[in-house]
Amino acid sequence: MQKWRLMSLLLATAVVVPALARAESDYDFVVNAMPATILLDASGDKFSVEDSNGRVSLSELYTMPNIAAGVGTMWRDIYVDVVGGGGVLINDGFRSFMLQGIVEAAWQATDAFTIGPRLGVVYFPDPEWLDSDSVEFDSNAGLLAGLQMALGDKIKYLVSVDIMDVSFDISDAQEGVKTSDDSLNMTALAIQFGVRGEF
Repeated sequence: MQKWRLMSLLLATAVVVPALARAESDYDFVVNAMPATILLDASGDKFSVEDSNGRVSLSELYTMPNIAAGVGTMWRDIYVDVVGGGGVLINDGFRSFMLQGIVEAAWQATDAFTIGPRLGVVYFPDPEWLDSDSVEFDSNAGLLAGLQMALGDKIKYLVSVDIMDVSFDISDAQEGVKTSDDSLNMTALAIQFGVRGEF
């Protein structure tokens, strides 16, 4: 599954980069800042850990503030950009830093409003259980796909609605510790609010 997600990003990059190279207009420096990001785990899998201190279950609500930067340009009637960045995924008992690579395309619906799809890979290098050191997780990559809307000129209000799919396998658990599953599986609806700059 992880190889398939990475191949998806490579394929998207292979399509977008030649398009950018043929673009007639100049490149812009693009920044997406998403401080208000809410994820609702729609999988119904409420992961839990039980040890001598009791049982701790994760809520279905996560936050994931993040920022990304890259390049973009007009290609025909579509604004195409490629961005990369990072952030942090947070739940009451779980946390992981996050790296992302996203390809976005936006159609200019009006002079001030754009809308279009986005697709990318998110990588979580250091997931950790916050309640104790009784459980450790492997790093893993996930797939993110959704729709992005922006309102404004060079500085825009930005909203995206995405589906993010990722699984964190348990690499180690202390003796006597019980987990509800062998992995923490997330299929989450992500609603992200922020600002976008094109310079």
